[in-house]
Amino acid sequence: MKLQTGREPSTAGTLIFLMWGLIVWGLQFTVLYLAHTWFCALGASTAATGILAAILTMLAIVAIAPVLLAPARMARLAGLREADSAHLLTIARVVAFVSTVAAVWTGAAVVFVDACALTR
Repeated sequence: MKLQTGREPSTAGTLIFLMWGLIVWGLQFTVLYLAHTWFCALGASTAATGILAAILTMLAIVAIAPVLLAPARMARLAGLREADSAHLLTIARVVAFVSTVAAVWTGAAVVFVDACALTR
């Protein structure tokens, strides 16, 4: 696949491309724990927080997957050129993999640890 040529790549686009997995995982982490705390404060069942964790974890994995599975396509969207992107594709893929593991770990922690019992 040939990447875009002819213009200088955007610094912001490059950074977003490289950190996409971290951005998605950070959002998943924040929303999951805020919603989990809110559900606990309302007295929701542990099943409700487990379902919430599963949904948010799957959404995070789906959002990270394009960088993990097809980084060249995402690099083109970020405006990277082929000459600039060989090492950046590898970095983005590694960061996306680690972010996927982190998202699964975060979701599993909410499912398996009954934090609501500790706050009651």
